Amino acid sequence: MPPLRCQILPSFDPENRDSLLAAFAGISPIEMGQAWLAAPEPDFLAAEVRVGRRGNSLIVSATMPDLDIFTKTTDANQRTWELGDVFEMFLKPEGDDFYRELHITPANTRTQLAIAAEGATGEFLPDGIFASHVWIESGHWQVFAAIPSEVVTGREEISPGEKWRFSFCRYDAFQDGRKPILSSTSPHPVPKFHRPAEWGVMVFD
Repeated sequence: MPPLRCQILPSFDPENRDSLLAAFAGISPIEMGQAWLAAPEPDFLAAEVRVGRRGNSLIVSATMPDLDIFTKTTDANQRTWELGDVFEMFLKPEGDDFYRELHITPANTRTQLAIAAEGATGEFLPDGIFASHVWIESGHWQVFAAIPSEVVTGREEISPGEKWRFSFCRYDAFQDGRKPILSSTSPHPVPKFHRPAEWGVMVFD
């Protein structure tokens, strides 16, 4: 897919959903899909993700239709993908091997992992290295995340034209025992998210 432009957003109140949505007005969404299947699973619901830049942070907004919103997480840095619904962000500086895997659940619990290279075991990072908010409404949940450049690249500033690899993924889980529905913004030929060569590229304004 072509590089994704990460535009500079106007100021907004991160705790106010309407303010956040207004800041993203005019930003085209990236849709999650199931590229590894000839046709989506019957229970698949497409989520939409929008990205922008504010200062030296990546700003992410995701809207996820969901008929069974839940998580069993109780604290940070748990195995969220085994405990219910979760929105996952994979972020990697272009040209580097290391990347970050960041999760947000409907309870706004976070999991933060540093991964040295594809295939390496992730190491947990301290909770709160990025900010997040969650709003739950009938039939969907909305996620906001502000991720400082330093979390992803180790550098405090984002330079104009800087490139990151990205992938936004989801486990849409069910409490009745059905397997979760997986989806991703990346065109993975198999349902495995840790494949950086298949992730998209974002370019910062």
